[in-house]
Amino acid sequence: MIPSADPFDTATLAALWRAAALASALVLAGCGRPPQPAEPPRPDGDASYVVLISFDGMGPDFLDRTETPAFDRVANAGVQAEGLIPAYPSKTFPNHYSIATGMYPANHGLVDNRFYDPELDAVYSIGDRDAIRDGRWYRGEPIWVTAEKQGVTTASYFWVGTEAPIQGVQPTYFKYYDESVPYAARVDSVLNWLALPEIDRPRLVMLYFDEPDWIAHRRGPGAAAVDSVVRVLDGHLGRLLDGLDTTPVADRVTVILVSDHGMKAAPTDQVIFLDDHADLDGVRTIYTGTQAKLYFGGDTARMEQVYRSLADRLPEHAAVYLPEETPARWHYDQNQRIGDLVVAADPGWVVRPRDGRPWRGGGSHGWDPYHPAMHGIFLAAGPAIRPGDAIPPFENVHIYPLVARILGLEPAGDIDGRPEVLEGLLEPVRP
Repeated sequence: MIPSADPFDTATLAALWRAAALASALVLAGCGRPPQPAEPPRPDGDASYVVLISFDGMGPDFLDRTETPAFDRVANAGVQAEGLIPAYPSKTFPNHYSIATGMYPANHGLVDNRFYDPELDAVYSIGDRDAIRDGRWYRGEPIWVTAEKQGVTTASYFWVGTEAPIQGVQPTYFKYYDESVPYAARVDSVLNWLALPEIDRPRLVMLYFDEPDWIAHRRGPGAAAVDSVVRVLDGHLGRLLDGLDTTPVADRVTVILVSDHGMKAAPTDQVIFLDDHADLDGVRTIYTGTQAKLYFGGDTARMEQVYRSLADRLPEHAAVYLPEETPARWHYDQNQRIGDLVVAADPGWVVRPRDGRPWRGGGSHGWDPYHPAMHGIFLAAGPAIRPGDAIPPFENVHIYPLVARILGLEPAGDIDGRPEVLEGLLEPVRP
């Protein structure tokens, strides 16, 4: 029960109002505050804010095919990249965490949407809620951990990694993933967080939309249904942008729009059945559509036998690699979670087991991130961004140092992203 207060005691009333507002926000966040780092929150002053929004599976061409006034509003006020180059494999979990950490998957640990860790003797899968919330799977330092450790409050609505304590830290406000939550409710939570009193207000807010990935997988990336979903997303983005204009920090918010990957058609007749080309009996094999990872548990002789068989017999649309043989641009080695062998399909082809479920076609992703169809989007606007023309494609690991710079944070020291790549996007720092 809230204690009674003298109606003329303005300090008490203000404190009660802040407590009520914070309690309301925590209900919207779906959680209480996790244990906080030792450094106290910074005074807000005229500090910058970042709202980082991901649209899963949004390719740059998706924005060119239909009317997108809200996306255009961001592009016209700031900058837009011709494409955002994902990390390999161009899958959802590895790339959301690469954006968050500034690291390639082999370094941050999420090497695919599904993989095996020999040290833990366990499988990580995006459908396993216990694994997703287990901090042992996550390496590196995501941007919300960097911020919270330095006294900057953060909030996340469904960003990969935020459900687990990483270095013992989670965002001050976060949501456990529930795809049934309407997009409008997600937008409302973001606006409510940014309307909190200064002492409780997050300066970094991360928001995730699971479309147009779902519809593009099922209908194919060129389907009219994809364009319809993109227009729906544009409407929610427009509502968010309008709502930001009404918050106390309207003139201090930089909005960054990204996606984790693009999408390409994968016809039903472009399937490679891996076990047709080698004896895989007893070999732990994890298929993720565009690739397969093979784990031999230290049996070097068996690994060499399977490697030779696949190298000799695989059709031209797939290749087998030792991790150290993968293309250098993939940065995909030096991590036991990758497996002893990697079989990677060419863009448009998938790798499956012969006795698995039939490939139903539609769209897919996960191939070489430098293939244009795998590129995501990057748009940014706000007081920290210098308006300009379209910029060339760049790797998504460079977003972490950009966000850190805007928020005035000291970035983690072991990242792959380089601040100089996007330095030209920033307005000069005010004295």
